[in-house]
Formats: sequence, C-alpha cells, structure tokens
Amino acid sequence: MITDLSLITDLSDRDLIYTETLMQRGKEDYAGKEIVILGGGDGALLYELLKENPKNVLMFELDEVVIRACRMHMRECCGDVLDSMKGPNYEIILGDCMTSLEAMIKENRQFDYVFGDLTDVPVTPTPQNEIWDFIRLILKTSMKILKPKGKYMTHCCGAACPGALKMFEDQLSSLGCEVDYTKATAFIPSFLEDWLFYQIWKKEKDV
Repeated sequence: MITDLSLITDLSDRDLIYTETLMQRGKEDYAGKEIVILGGGDGALLYELLKENPKNVLMFELDEVVIRACRMHMRECCGDVLDSMKGPNYEIILGDCMTSLEAMIKENRQFDYVFGDLTDVPVTPTPQNEIWDFIRLILKTSMKILKPKGKYMTHCCGAACPGALKMFEDQLSSLGCEVDYTKATAFIPSFLEDWLFYQIWKKEKDV
C-alpha cells in the first residue's frame, strides 16, 4: 500500500498519458461539443476536456468519497475542477449513471461524445459475469444518446490480455446498431504496461 501521498500525486501527474490517450488529444476536436463522462471521479478527464473549450460537459459519478479524496490529494491531475460541482460549462452529478442515461434517452438528448471512464474490462475465461453485463449495458445505452457522428470513448485493459480484448471487441457486434471502431495503445507508467483505448461510433446508414 502506498502511504506517501507525494508518490500518489507523482504517479497521477506522470499518468497524464492515460487521459490524453483516452480522449485522443490532438486527434479529436472538442471545441463547442456536448460531452458526457460516465465515471471519471478523479476529475482528470473533466479537467483536461475543459481545456479544449467544449460547449458543455456532464459528468456522472457514483462515489462522492472518490471526488473528495481526489480534490484533496490529487490536484496535480484534477486541478480545481472538483472544487465546485458546477461551472460555466460543466456539471458533476452524483448518482447512478444508468438512471441519468435512461432519463436522457426519454428526453431524446444526444451528445457528441460519451466517455466510459468506469470499470476496466475484466480478464475472465468468458464474457459472462456481472461486470461484463454492466459493460454491455453501458455500451448499448450510450449508443442511444450519441449524435449520428458522435463517438463513445473508453479504456479497456492491458495489451498483455488479448483474450479479454477480443471478447470486448466481440461485444461491439451486438449493440443494437452497427458500429466501427479504432483503438490506441499507450504505456501507462503507474500500470507498468501498455493499455488499450477504444473509439467507437455508429456506422452511417446507406442512403
């Protein structure tokens, strides 16, 4: 267990590459865009996205304890963005993200980007457990609030787990809509390994 908080903040600062690869900084244009973050309690993704001048960012986080701890001890990665639950172009909403997703579907709200900054894909023999069920549910539901050219951005797991990566990609063929995807890899210092990130979007229908 790490007890020296300076080590924690040092790792979080060096792991900026994680957030930048998740958001594909320099490859995606977030200016003027409407964005949803599912999870992201450490505030790092929200903090970096706000530097890109989005129109609005909604962040849904279940665990208020995580927010309080990161606000106090991980300011190198979240800056001051967790000091307030609402700003000029963002809002942090505490609670189950599924409840909020279902409400947005009923309201026919759509977004340019949805970030799945939740649990990593588990390393299991088959994609059959509660975590996989949750991952499938989040994927299917998120597709429903994406604009026609919107993207779902998420982290997956380590490159050393090809079986889990293949199982994740297999799930993308059963989302209720046809999708395309790209993926990116980055070495994450605190993980000491290469990590995979996915960018997923709905295929355009033939006219």
